Amino acid sequence: MVDQKKPAWVSFGEHVKGLRRQRGWSLGQLAEMTNYSATYHSKVERAVRAPKQGIVDAMDTAFSTNGALLRLWRDVERLESGSGWYEQSEEYEKEADEIRFFHPFVIPGFFQTEGYARILISHTVPMANEARIQRTIAARQSWRERLQTEGSLMLSVVIPELVLTQRVGGSHVMRDQLERLEKEATAEGITIQVLPMGLSDFTWTVGSFRLIYINDRSPLVCSEYTTGEHITDEAPQVRRLEVAYNKLQTWALSPDDSLEKMTEIKEAL
Repeated sequence: MVDQKKPAWVSFGEHVKGLRRQRGWSLGQLAEMTNYSATYHSKVERAVRAPKQGIVDAMDTAFSTNGALLRLWRDVERLESGSGWYEQSEEYEKEADEIRFFHPFVIPGFFQTEGYARILISHTVPMANEARIQRTIAARQSWRERLQTEGSLMLSVVIPELVLTQRVGGSHVMRDQLERLEKEATAEGITIQVLPMGLSDFTWTVGSFRLIYINDRSPLVCSEYTTGEHITDEAPQVRRLEVAYNKLQTWALSPDDSLEKMTEIKEAL
């Protein structure tokens, strides 16, 4: 019987074959280095068998891809299982040592109060019923709970001053939101910087993104868009947004001055 290809794994198999051929290895040589049979490797490359994590871990080590091959495998596995895009970044964030976040138009979801989040959801998804609104609010709250900065995680956020001055939901909603940010700004492992208005630099127009650093692996960048996000570890893209984030931090107020600015805006409401 002819083996049937698994469409979701074709690109992965071709990528693995490319890594092997770049090194001039035969299937037998790769099998010796990974302790998995040449037949198994052949089936993975031909996309007639979905690889298990064990063989991918072994290949990641043999190819010295520093976790990149394993991340690619996870993405394909989630796609095949029907998992949402948000579940992909969730797994990476659980392993992260550092996350850098920027959004040009709204306060980061993991720092949003229920009142602020409710207003945004009801305006961006006008047909959303109460159940959907509650699910989205709960997801943002659990996102913050997942970012355990009391441990080893460092969380850095740059927020434009314009975002803080927009009266989303009215003065009472924004006052609660700014109080939440003041509290977060003094929490262990968190750095919040305010990007002042009136700058001659327009790096903030780069859009919403976050950089995720996981131990000694290649950094990841998650670029957000209307219905999801794109995750990649491609060096040029990562470097471009690292440079952008460094510029944003350079133009932003210091953490202490940022806290004063947030308090000043709150008291003016």
